[in-house]
Amino acid sequence: MIANSSLRMAHEYSASKEAFDKATLIMCSEVSIPVSHRYNARYGAKDLHHALMSLSISNGYAESGMRRLVVEASSLDVPSGSWVRDAVESVQEGRMIVMLNDALQSTLDKVKPFDVFTTSVVAGLDKHKVPRYDSTTDRGYLTRGKYERGTTTYETYATLQCVEEGRRAQIACEHVGLFDENTDLIDMLLTSAKLEEIDISLLLLDREFFSCTVINGLKRLRQIFLMPCRLTKSVKQALIEYGRRTRKPVSNHTIRGYGGDQQQEASFTLVILPKRGCEKESDPLKRYIPFATNIQTGKILWNISRLSKDYRLRWGIETGYNAIEQFRARTTSRNHSLRLLYFYYALILYNAWLLANLTLARNICKHLKNPIITVQMLKAVFNRTITESISKG
Repeated sequence: MIANSSLRMAHEYSASKEAFDKATLIMCSEVSIPVSHRYNARYGAKDLHHALMSLSISNGYAESGMRRLVVEASSLDVPSGSWVRDAVESVQEGRMIVMLNDALQSTLDKVKPFDVFTTSVVAGLDKHKVPRYDSTTDRGYLTRGKYERGTTTYETYATLQCVEEGRRAQIACEHVGLFDENTDLIDMLLTSAKLEEIDISLLLLDREFFSCTVINGLKRLRQIFLMPCRLTKSVKQALIEYGRRTRKPVSNHTIRGYGGDQQQEASFTLVILPKRGCEKESDPLKRYIPFATNIQTGKILWNISRLSKDYRLRWGIETGYNAIEQFRARTTSRNHSLRLLYFYYALILYNAWLLANLTLARNICKHLKNPIITVQMLKAVFNRTITESISKG
């Protein structure tokens, strides 16, 4: 039993170490941050990215994180937090975004040989909001939202992620500014997926995206989608009619709204499903949940209960966000390049976690359904590799 446990840990360590080497290579080659190349320069690109990776896996701040690394590596040969921060902040924001997107795409290239994307995937699209406590929106870089955790100001990212077990990869990311439209964000994210030759069979969205412009945009792109409806006046009426048995659970529906300065219409298939645990509720607005979709009516009616199961896959993106937060470094800096790097680094390490699990599953001839290597195990291996490289250096 002990032998089997030791063997498994050895396999987990080996797969995690392989993922570390590949992630480091990607970041050093794709995210080129200027460091001194003088003959007496103390630190190079690999040192910088090892420092950034250390901050990510420890969720640390630059100064305190580097001081912690000095202790863990038992070495003074560790770059200071200010050196790390200054190097990153010297990169122009537009160039940083291009490099980070290239790095994220490179992680997808590493998981593709495991046949992750040979068949179409179910993907979730949502917004990840990092609370900020700035008095302004920083010239539109930040967004406004509901009051949570003492603020209404957020640093926001729209992400596209596969939500199926065993292939939960972060596919694409876009920073969301104050004036960015949901339709444009969705268009850019789906375009990124197509460029990577990733076919999305079903796109799951939150009700935040329920609008005429989004629905018409998705139909124009011929993207199959499923999302809960906002409780607009017409949707509320449809639920009441369904409660009175004067409306079918699957029907055509049209909403009206404004896109820019023009009034728009959007038609879709309205599917009304019972809410779990609300069977005794008399109010139809509380008893049922309405969904908007463009799935063919015949396919819906063939297995209507499948829709709620499909949408529950979207909670995979919430699981993904929890994991992303475990890989995100912290900062009080307002520099856009640094903050972008910290968030994208979390996405890239998330994909490295998937890569480690896929590698292990292949090595032990097992189909990957749930993660075998935990986030904590991966972080421990990454941290050990970094501290050993410093000690030996």
